[in-house]
Amino acid sequence: MTGPAKTPEGLDVQRYRLRLEEMKDQLEADLGAYRRDEAEQDGGPDEPGPGQRWEHSGLGDHLADDATELFEREKNAALEQTLQDHLRLVKHALSRLEAGTYGACEQCGRPIGAERLDAIPETTLCLEHKAEAERGGTAPGRVATTNAWRAET
Repeated sequence: MTGPAKTPEGLDVQRYRLRLEEMKDQLEADLGAYRRDEAEQDGGPDEPGPGQRWEHSGLGDHLADDATELFEREKNAALEQTLQDHLRLVKHALSRLEAGTYGACEQCGRPIGAERLDAIPETTLCLEHKAEAERGGTAPGRVATTNAWRAET
C-alpha cells in the first residue's frame, strides 16, 4: 500500500462520527466518575495520601482485610486502564474520520465492512487482520507487550 487508504464510498460517516462522539463523551464521563469515586474511597483530602497511614493504622488489621484492599486497588487500576485504552481507540477512530481514512483497514486498506463498523465503530482492522493480530501479530500503531505467563513479546 503506497499511502493511507481513503474512507470507502457510500459509508455513512456522519452516523459513525455521532456514535464515536457519544462513546467518547461516555468514556470521559466514566473516567471522571471513577476518579471521583477513587478519591472518595481514599478518604478525600483529610486522609493521608497513597502509601501513608494514620498513626494508629494497621493495628488490628487482618491479613485478609489487607489482601482484599489490595485486590480491590488492582481491580480498580485495571478498570481505569481499560477505560483509558478504549477512549484512546475511540479518539483514534475520530482522528481517522478527520483524515478521511475511517472505515478502511489500517493494514491492507480494504473496506472494513459496515457490519463490523456497526458492532465496533472504533475498529481499525478488517476481520482478517484482526484475527491475525490476535494470533500473535501486532496491529499497526500498537506495541507488543510482554506476556507475563510465558515471558514473550
